[in-house]
Amino acid sequence: MRSTLLALLAVLLLANCNRKVAGPSAGNTDLPTGKLRLAQVLRSIDDNRTTAEWLDAKAKVDLDSEKLSIGGTAYIRIHRDEAIWMSVKKFGFEGARALIRPDSFFLYNRLENEYIAEPLSYIEKKYKIPARFDLLQEIFFGNAVFLTEDLEVDRADNAIRLTGRNREFATDYRIDPLTYRPLTMELRELAQDRTLTVTNGDYAAADGLRQTFPRSRTVVINGGSEGTAGMQIDFTDLEFGKAVAMPFSTK
Repeated sequence: MRSTLLALLAVLLLANCNRKVAGPSAGNTDLPTGKLRLAQVLRSIDDNRTTAEWLDAKAKVDLDSEKLSIGGTAYIRIHRDEAIWMSVKKFGFEGARALIRPDSFFLYNRLENEYIAEPLSYIEKKYKIPARFDLLQEIFFGNAVFLTEDLEVDRADNAIRLTGRNREFATDYRIDPLTYRPLTMELRELAQDRTLTVTNGDYAAADGLRQTFPRSRTVVINGGSEGTAGMQIDFTDLEFGKAVAMPFSTK
């Protein structure tokens, strides 16, 4: 159960990474020029978000932490704002299944016959970290999260850079200047010195979407006293817009 819960935490916690990969316009020197206006940049990012109601995906998943390294094939289904369903298999056998809703989550480890059904507040109480359904959902969809209207905007490394800071968080985003899709997102929780970096790569067209979709997703955490962990997700099959079942049982 530890491995299943850690996989869930890896995309719910705040953490840090310095890895970068090529984005959708890497190598393209014909980039927009002129003064960047924050309101226009934020509007363009919002216009190019992945907003599909349904996602049905298959992905290779590798999790690496100080205490655990595992890999397998994940089947991921999302009904926007309603539920996230995941099943992880190794050598063709299901090892774990998870169902996450905006206010609760359910985990079943078949290998150890363990079952957890708790409100998301359970994670906050037990691990002293914020647990956000909407954050997890948007990370899976490849969208930028925690964007606000008080950011600073400039250019860096052939990308649009957005940075911000308040009493709780510091943020640093790199946005592709042609597609306005996020390349990297770093979120730092100042009080606990915990950070989350999400790196999107291997952008390509996907059936059912008008915008490109990042088939590679890297999530790395530096949880301070809780240690570090990283998750690599490489999507191999994607389908958007078609309703799918999300069966969950302990049988």
